Amino acid sequence: MLYTVDNNKILIEDTENFVPKDIIECGQVFRYLKDDLSYKIFSKNLFCSLIYVKDRVIIETTNVDYFVNYFDLNRDYGAIKKALLGYPEVEKSISVAKGLRILNQDPIETIISFIISANNNIPRIQGIIDRLCKGAGEDMGGYFAFPTIDDLLHKPTSFYKDIGAGYRATYLTKTVDALAHGFQIDIADMDTPTARKHLMTLTGVGRKVADCILLFGYHRTDVFPTDTWIEKVYDNLYGESNLSAIKKSDIFTSRFGELSGYAQQYLFYSARERFI
Repeated sequence: MLYTVDNNKILIEDTENFVPKDIIECGQVFRYLKDDLSYKIFSKNLFCSLIYVKDRVIIETTNVDYFVNYFDLNRDYGAIKKALLGYPEVEKSISVAKGLRILNQDPIETIISFIISANNNIPRIQGIIDRLCKGAGEDMGGYFAFPTIDDLLHKPTSFYKDIGAGYRATYLTKTVDALAHGFQIDIADMDTPTARKHLMTLTGVGRKVADCILLFGYHRTDVFPTDTWIEKVYDNLYGESNLSAIKKSDIFTSRFGELSGYAQQYLFYSARERFI
């Protein structure tokens, strides 16, 4: 997409393919603050501010390269949308979420965040993650970094309970221990089914959470995370069924192939916006 870099600023004129609300409020990321015209976005120990004014986006950051990759700016979403328009069930969703992009997030942060997200709502997820960062992350001066595995390794289960993680506290303790003691975080050499099975060996990572991690932490777009919203989408598109969420996910993936992750985000976000 068309963007330019000017010192510590990324300037985006192509708002047909970059709408901040579509990107940030579609359920793929939880560490952000919002006001009328801007967002503050946090990833790992980094920060950027994003201003949307007069059909122009200005991203200010001290690490331009990181956020060019984070916002996936070198991928042609116009071509992706054009390919998806060949599927009539996605056409209306693209018109609702035309400026959506899938972020390239840190895998460790994504794993921890989406374990917290299970059976949870976004405001509560954000609160737990905020307390996690304040309780274990480095003070960066004005905000706290997402904790490293070393930061979390010796935190007891009670720490996670105290920040509101509930039953997920035990999952987090066990997963942090696994991540610290040999779990292979680099899955580049694994095909997606193998990578999914690998991630599901982590405590608290089932099929849906694994697919979210694959999509948002590794940009594996041949997955279709399926929650209650997507189950409603499936029933609305193809007729109500008694199929499991996993079976519906497999059917969607068979239909959309390598475009599955993109299709999922357009369908998920537009469904939530319309309150199916």
